[in-house]
Amino acid sequence: MLDAPPAGLSIVVAGGGCKTFWGMGLLRSIADLLPPIERWAGTSAGAIMSLVQVADRVDESLAHFLEATRNNPRNFYPRHVLGDQPVFPHEGIARAALRHVFADGGFARIVDGPPVHILQSYIAPGQSALRTSLAAYRDFDRRNRVGRLHGPTRPPSGLGVQVVRSTDAADAEQLLTWVLMSSTAPPVTRMLRDGGRRYLDGALVDNVPVRALPEHARTGRILVLLSAPEKVARRPLRLPEGGQILYLGPADYPPARTWDYTSPERIMATYELGQREGLVLRGRVEALLAEPLATPGSPW
Repeated sequence: MLDAPPAGLSIVVAGGGCKTFWGMGLLRSIADLLPPIERWAGTSAGAIMSLVQVADRVDESLAHFLEATRNNPRNFYPRHVLGDQPVFPHEGIARAALRHVFADGGFARIVDGPPVHILQSYIAPGQSALRTSLAAYRDFDRRNRVGRLHGPTRPPSGLGVQVVRSTDAADAEQLLTWVLMSSTAPPVTRMLRDGGRRYLDGALVDNVPVRALPEHARTGRILVLLSAPEKVARRPLRLPEGGQILYLGPADYPPARTWDYTSPERIMATYELGQREGLVLRGRVEALLAEPLATPGSPW
């Protein structure tokens, strides 16, 4: 049997809450360079932004989120502690934003379009939710402090990992739930449960989830959009499977903060920063697309 030809272009969007608007701005400024995208991958906000792209609802989703943050004066409402309303507004705003993405044919375009591979993490059976969560957050913080882009090959102790595909969702509500499972960050959002599993933010396993892509994707080209400044190569890197991968990130921390849902000005500034820096980074993207790929099964 002949080896399959190299895969096409995949895009991985790192998580990072509102900072991910940087990558959306960058994609706008390099859209004319890109061939059709074969697949996407992300977790948490990275998964949401990938779905926005596949749904072809970028402008509509940006306008909706800017309006939602304009109407949300606080990220924390202590007076709601003893009431029925949520103390943190983030999950409600995210739910409404996703429903807006799926509206007006957005969900139909998602299930008919290139798959978005969504990385999820969950607390393994028999493990303490509190101890496992705290340990996972400590490991995540430690990786960030030393500048490590990816999580360990095996999930952190006490966590399991799974990947779901947007094209497999039975309906919009199931896809919405899958995305929110990958974004679970107590106490800001509730810990969601499904099939006896308790879910945590997929970033605790890998905030830059190249691993969520199928193995064959590594024979093609992969563009990774980061949400914070990182020390990355300025050129495409060869993957062991023969493909090429390019990491792009902002030159400095974007104006928007991860969990700040109160500032449409900072969100728009982050989006516009991504557009400006995307123009500067076009040469790197052109290099990725021009780099020859190895035929699977052949020596490099």
